[in-house]
Amino acid sequence: MIEIETDMDIKRFDAEKDLPRLEAYLRERYAETRNMTSWLPERLHDLIYRMDVQYADCGMKKSADHIFMWEKNDSIIGCILPDGDAVYMSIKTGYESIFPDMLGFAEKNCLPLFEKDSSGKSDFLVIANDSLDYRREILAKNGYTRQAEEDYDNYVCPQSADVSVELPDGYRLVYGEDYPDEAKKWSALNLGFHPELEAPDYKNGMSAYDSRKKSSLYKDSFECLIVDENSCEDNDICSYCFVYVDILSKTAFIEPVSTREKYRHKGLGTALMHGAVSRCREKGVEKCFVNSYDWRRKFYNAVGFITEDSIGFWHKKI
Repeated sequence: MIEIETDMDIKRFDAEKDLPRLEAYLRERYAETRNMTSWLPERLHDLIYRMDVQYADCGMKKSADHIFMWEKNDSIIGCILPDGDAVYMSIKTGYESIFPDMLGFAEKNCLPLFEKDSSGKSDFLVIANDSLDYRREILAKNGYTRQAEEDYDNYVCPQSADVSVELPDGYRLVYGEDYPDEAKKWSALNLGFHPELEAPDYKNGMSAYDSRKKSSLYKDSFECLIVDENSCEDNDICSYCFVYVDILSKTAFIEPVSTREKYRHKGLGTALMHGAVSRCREKGVEKCFVNSYDWRRKFYNAVGFITEDSIGFWHKKI
């Protein structure tokens, strides 16, 4: 426990002890705002059970080891949520005044997650929703500069969404439980992000894929994929996405989404997303989120998602 001068405490997150409490806090923030200005429990699980394993496999530090929770009367009122080389803050309504202190604390205690350049300084990156005006003002006052490129939060309400799965001849949408070859699914996902890896003998480690199954949200979550029924190659998967579902908040978070380069511009991505939204409807999900950047926002808008907020990337050399 780290004592501070006020009536609050700062506690380093321990996944074994604190995960249910932090999940509950994030659900409360969502119930309060109905948006993504705080992470969803699904986003937290993606960090712990997928991204942190990828970071560790690459010799990087685990982001979850640098999550810190601000507590008052044993209740969480805010937290620092790092994601690799970026830091985000979640704050309970009414406690916005702690943001400057959280920012200074993050600069000292999350700095080990950032690589140093030749001058010995790190490009410290803070992510902040543009709808939270007070954060932009404080970041600028503290020497941060916002880059031109930005991210976007997008949502769709599955219960009222107008979606249909339409595919060219020879292609089929399936869900993960109907496609047992997990090695092909994980490889196809990575090939979508890295077209240069397309090769008949391409293989990759599956530790992050396997780790995801440890999540308590996994049983309600699902995979959605498009397969090429006429493919003669070893891997017939064209598009893939994973959908984290939190039944308690009736939300879903789609991450990651990938289409292999040679299968793009055929309408497969649209069919994939409509298939995911349709399954979310069956599971009782009321709001489904996906994060996007650059051209991907236009794609998500075209398939029925509404852009809810823009997100700034704020940099400072430390």
